[in-house]
Amino acid sequence: MGAQTVLIGGLGPLSRPGLPWAGRELLDGMHLAVRDINRSGAAGHRTLELLFENTSGAPAVAMDAVNRLVANGAQMFAGEFHSVVANAILEDIGRIGLPFVCASATLDRITAARLPTVFRLSPPQSYGWRAYATYLIAAGIRHVIAIVENTAYWREGASVLESSLIESSVGFTRVDVLHGPAAAIDQGLASPELRRPFLLLVLGTYPENLKTVLHQLSSANTPIMLGDPPGRPIFRDWWEVVGAVGVPFLAYQHPKKLTDRGQSAAALFEREYGREPTFVALEGYDSILVLAAAIKEAGSVDPADVCGVLRHTPIPGTRGVIRFATEPDGVVHQQWKWAPTLIAAFTHPYQRFSDCDILWEATADLCV
Repeated sequence: MGAQTVLIGGLGPLSRPGLPWAGRELLDGMHLAVRDINRSGAAGHRTLELLFENTSGAPAVAMDAVNRLVANGAQMFAGEFHSVVANAILEDIGRIGLPFVCASATLDRITAARLPTVFRLSPPQSYGWRAYATYLIAAGIRHVIAIVENTAYWREGASVLESSLIESSVGFTRVDVLHGPAAAIDQGLASPELRRPFLLLVLGTYPENLKTVLHQLSSANTPIMLGDPPGRPIFRDWWEVVGAVGVPFLAYQHPKKLTDRGQSAAALFEREYGREPTFVALEGYDSILVLAAAIKEAGSVDPADVCGVLRHTPIPGTRGVIRFATEPDGVVHQQWKWAPTLIAAFTHPYQRFSDCDILWEATADLCV
């Protein structure tokens, strides 16, 4: 390894119980960014090298991955899709003291912990899921049934939806998935407060729970509209299990409003990998891009210098100009405020995201 090579530790799920499609998108976006940046000299006189570790969507696996990356010489970190994983490694990241650009994990506490070396691209869950609730209210949904897995990410997301919807007199039935999704469906449909039109949200692991839910719905012969605030219909395995036509989902990319850098990256991604990049792939790309820009501006890989640039320097990304904002308290701490946030839906199977319908778009006055 030459003295001018910078080792970036990438993190993401490439196997179950995580979402392998999400990890693949992150990895491919990061790899593309490294090649693009090295070709253009966008990291100054340094060459980037990506060391990527599979976190499997499991906190213990991720903590081991961080330790391996440090042992192998990683000088900064980027990536991760799963909130519980990103949250689990925060203590280690803080102790190690190296910069970490969190690409896709949204749990509020990741930035609410206010660690000096942690930066985030994806909006916090309280912002994104409030945007989703605002869309449901505008769309005239009168009741939401949420089948909720008992983990921090799903519980907290359900709470954001519930508080936002109840404020606008939209009914909300939360059903614990503990006793199995089939029983949860029966319980939700039996709710005496149920009002139509209503929306069903399966806030938990897929594909297992989704398969059971869909089977139960077909047996009950009940027409129900599905929704997905985490944005999983962008992944091919969702299509294979559920189909996604008409399912409103949250996305952190406007399909018609990529920057010049974004259009170039998207074209290169499709040429390289034979598919259109999802917003998760672009988050992976941008996580490398901002680190490279900070290295070049700082003229150094010293963690304090790199973090200082990230705090104070606007950096053109694939979906907009990235500025890491910090407010006196709360969740906005070294947080991009905000990535494009919208609700989209596909109109036919395996449709390109760039051709999907935009149902609703967040405006600047939507607050956490």
